Amino acid sequence: MGYGFGLLLSVVLAFVVLSANRTSRDDAAKPDAVMARDILFSDRLDGGIAIRDATTGQMIGEIAPGEGGFVRGALRGFTREQRLANPGNESPIRLAALEGGALILEDPVSGKWTDLRAFGATNVQSFAEILFRKGEGK
Repeated sequence: MGYGFGLLLSVVLAFVVLSANRTSRDDAAKPDAVMARDILFSDRLDGGIAIRDATTGQMIGEIAPGEGGFVRGALRGFTREQRLANPGNESPIRLAALEGGALILEDPVSGKWTDLRAFGATNVQSFAEILFRKGEGK
């Protein structure tokens, strides 16, 4: 019970913090992306998450059930907002490295984005691995 509660708490905390810090910002205020990747994720039957490159369809990676609480919560938070704003139309989430070292998650449709550095180096590293990972085939 302690492990499950800890996972739930980390997902809720990530969602709350991302929701509180997410703001709509003018693109002119955001530095140019050095590298960007549009990602889609889908729930697996076992409770894990499959992450795909939205452009190529290639599998980027997976999050095992009960792991990746921050990544899981952040992706769910962005996807939830997309579904509320535009029901029935799933759009990719953009993960981008910006000039100056920021790593952001962005909803390309609404323009809302979050600088992941606010959540600490470990959480930034989790997303950096997704951004820079090579595809694993379809």
